[in-house]
Amino acid sequence: MNDFFRVGVVTTAHGIKGALRVFPTTDDPARFKDLRTLIYCRGENYSADPAEQRILTVRDVAFSKGQVLLGVDEISDRNEAELLRGGSLWVSREEAVALAEDEFYISDFIGAPVVSDAGEELGRIDDILQIASNEVLVVKSAKEELLIPVIRDCIVSMDAQKPLVTVHLLPGIRE
Repeated sequence: MNDFFRVGVVTTAHGIKGALRVFPTTDDPARFKDLRTLIYCRGENYSADPAEQRILTVRDVAFSKGQVLLGVDEISDRNEAELLRGGSLWVSREEAVALAEDEFYISDFIGAPVVSDAGEELGRIDDILQIASNEVLVVKSAKEELLIPVIRDCIVSMDAQKPLVTVHLLPGIRE
């Protein structure tokens, strides 16, 4: 299970006072207004190494053209903000948005084994695609790749604690 979740990617600096323009990777960008601190890591992966992290204290938040404009106490000019371009912003699991029933964190299932309700090992979750109507599990094995929609007819159970996903293969999924 991942203990940290990426909530945004720094795209560029905004203004002369060092605000960050952030592309949100969270379902609810308004949640930035409730955050007090963020963890910045260079690149797209989380690093637990303190030398690879930078703690940022949120000063102010605004929204523009689908992005978050983020002022942080630790950055005071545009040049300093530009150095963070391309890095990711993270929150701890404790600060993550609480889940409703039947919701899950995608990252908890990446790499999870998938079995059919008939007991066949199908592979591991390589990705979870988010499309308009529902999510789709990308399940890969040595012999095939399956796209399994996350709908009640296909998903028998999803256990984030093990982790393990049990599915029912509808006709046409393998063809």
